[in-house]
Amino acid sequence: MKDARLASFPTDAVRELEFMAKEFGLDGPRTPRPEFVGYVSGPWSIWAILEVRNKTVDTYVNYDAGHSVLRAPVWYLVRKAKLTGAGQPKNGALTRAGVQKSLAAQARALRLLLPLLLADGGTDLMGQ
Repeated sequence: MKDARLASFPTDAVRELEFMAKEFGLDGPRTPRPEFVGYVSGPWSIWAILEVRNKTVDTYVNYDAGHSVLRAPVWYLVRKAKLTGAGQPKNGALTRAGVQKSLAAQARALRLLLPLLLADGGTDLMGQ
């Protein structure tokens, strides 16, 4: 049986996350596998990942510090940055509609986070 969530994930993720290329200059989308959609710029990479078995979708921000790669989920960064306007965490992916809602919520949070992360000292949010 074909999983509509997986079949539509690349399209749904790009629709929500393409602002990262248009507004912030990240390169992408990159889709090495249907359940991964990513954007990169220098040491930064941001990946939306559909976990089919766990029925979740999460977006992770990665920073390659040279000696290590720092990785954090979007909702962790929202809490750490104290972004009260980012909305409620969503990562449910029981249905395609659930995937779309979770991606939309994570994209809203990223719009608020990216200016902070890409600014001087932004890696402080990542734990460095």
